[in-house]
Amino acid sequence: MPFSPKRVAVFGASGAIGSAFAQECLDRYGTAKVFCFARSPERIPKHDRIESHAFSLEDLEGLQANAEAIKAVGGLDLIFVATGQLHSATAKPEKTMRSLSIASMEETLHTNTILPAMIMKHFLPLLPKHKKAVFAVISARVGSVSDNYLGGWYSYRASKAALNMLIRCAAIEMQRTHQSSVVIGVHPGTVDSDLSKPFQRNIPEGQMMRPAKSAAMLLDVISKVDQSQTGKCLAYDGTEILP
Repeated sequence: MPFSPKRVAVFGASGAIGSAFAQECLDRYGTAKVFCFARSPERIPKHDRIESHAFSLEDLEGLQANAEAIKAVGGLDLIFVATGQLHSATAKPEKTMRSLSIASMEETLHTNTILPAMIMKHFLPLLPKHKKAVFAVISARVGSVSDNYLGGWYSYRASKAALNMLIRCAAIEMQRTHQSSVVIGVHPGTVDSDLSKPFQRNIPEGQMMRPAKSAAMLLDVISKVDQSQTGKCLAYDGTEILP
């Protein structure tokens, strides 16, 4: 039976991939309600089936309140977390260990690992217990320990590797109460976005994807994923990324 979610939550919905994913859900699922969350909700796309909310790690009470409100109207069938940070004004990818700093590492782990963990805590219980539902969070191929042959990018790699462990732990726990749920990490490919802009000159021609294409491919993966894949990290083409 095709996966056709009626209630979708998108975190990071003002970003390139998050906003494209929300739009793809609207286009693909004609009656779906999409709850969009972003630090800057005014940047969330406007649509009569979109309900916009502000959120941040500094407002955990607000995050819990939003979860309770959505639970009261029927819960969720699909949760997509598109939050993430590779660089900021104060945190840059470290090429060598000489560049490591506590502040930079804390900032990256805060965004890439702790925030998704808090979303898991409050929103995974909103998935139904007895039918297919999916929690998908953007991870990255560079979070694979076994696939790391170049080194560098210490904080980003570590934050995504830690996220992959959280995904695995959550998948195991959810199987005890929500046997039909699937919890996965997804690698979106190299997407034309603010995250990749400083590094685009080093990307081979033809490897850059538009956000809409990446979002569509990720939703294809999500629609086909099954119980045998819960706890894993999958690329945009459906292939598994090894831990």
